[in-house]
Amino acid sequence: MRQLAACCPLLLAVQVAAQGWGALTGSVVGVDSVPLANARIQIAGTGPTVLSGRDGRFILTVQLLGYLRVLQPVEVGQGETVALHIVLTLAPVPLEGVAVEAEAGRLPAMRGFEGRRATGNGHYFNRAEIARMQPRLFTDVLRRVPGVQIQSITGPFGPSDVIRMARTTGVSGARACPVLFYVNGTPFPVTGEISINQYIVPEDVVAVEVYSGASQVPSEFQSNLLNARCGVIVIWTRVGNETDTSPSRP
Repeated sequence: MRQLAACCPLLLAVQVAAQGWGALTGSVVGVDSVPLANARIQIAGTGPTVLSGRDGRFILTVQLLGYLRVLQPVEVGQGETVALHIVLTLAPVPLEGVAVEAEAGRLPAMRGFEGRRATGNGHYFNRAEIARMQPRLFTDVLRRVPGVQIQSITGPFGPSDVIRMARTTGVSGARACPVLFYVNGTPFPVTGEISINQYIVPEDVVAVEVYSGASQVPSEFQSNLLNARCGVIVIWTRVGNETDTSPSRP
């Protein structure tokens, strides 16, 4: 067994029937004439040295991983040097299909959405549920939440919707207790005269969490610098969540 390096000639000594010697040289290339390294050259069924037949012929085997094997009959006479040019053809290898399953990437905090939903504290909507509502404004989503009150006021940009929780509204009207917003896990201050609709549109919302009081708010949304006792609304948008990965619910 011999190996052929690219651009280096093959040279095998062959003993002919009359006890003389001949030589075999050559090269191995691909169909594009590019030399192929490490092709294995062997006289069929034997080691590198073999007696030829009565007619002086023998068979040379040339093979390389990824290529079709070549069987080349060769005739070498006593004292002759025979030059061969072997061309190998690529062998198509059929491969079975591979199924790959993976969970789409989420923001780390977004991964806890369904876990928080399972606790039963608060109200939750994923993108599929929001789409079925066909909301025109973001506050249209919140109208479905018990205890959420949407009050229309005149703000610096015209009529504006201000969100209150029922438990923070007494018989004398709303107290100065604004709802705390989070957007993609980060506190998002909204002044009393500007509506959240000025910043968020329904088409960009992936999920919403609504907590009407401090007792419902998970620890990750209780900022030490901000007051969560009037309720917290957590909004997840496509920014950082390009695909809605929360499971659809009937």
